[in-house]
Amino acid sequence: MNPGDDMNQNEPEAFSIEEAGKRLDVSAADIESYVEEGLVTPRQGPGGPVFTRADMRRLWSITTLNRDLGINLPGVAAVLRLREQFEQVRRDLALLAELFERELGPDVWDRLWPEDRPRPATPVSVDGFSDLGGGAEPSAGPGGAAEPDAATDDRPKQDGGGA
Repeated sequence: MNPGDDMNQNEPEAFSIEEAGKRLDVSAADIESYVEEGLVTPRQGPGGPVFTRADMRRLWSITTLNRDLGINLPGVAAVLRLREQFEQVRRDLALLAELFERELGPDVWDRLWPEDRPRPATPVSVDGFSDLGGGAEPSAGPGGAAEPDAATDDRPKQDGGGA
């Protein structure tokens, strides 16, 4: 299941463990093991733990890595940490590029880029969407399907890291 396919503005804002498991085609025990491993943290709802839409996107990534690609849960945790670090570096580079353009002019890249070197492709985030050039189509995710909408950051904020 790709949450981007089935989840829209008419969908609920919170999903129980059972609902999350049903949507992701995994057992409630699998979802609970992801929680116990610290891969995702549900909110406390009136009837017990619930997952937000952002949590559901994160659960989709976890399920894809674990079930579909066969990565064990400590490995999934490592992949998610690396993805978070990569995204932070990408955001930092985008800010640096913006500062270059602001300080040195919009043609800075034409002046600095060697003529015989090919330009890089449109930057695409690990979530499958470009947020630097706008309008990019989603790229295929690990399972071959387009990854979920990245409009809401599904990663936990780190203390003291400014992220």
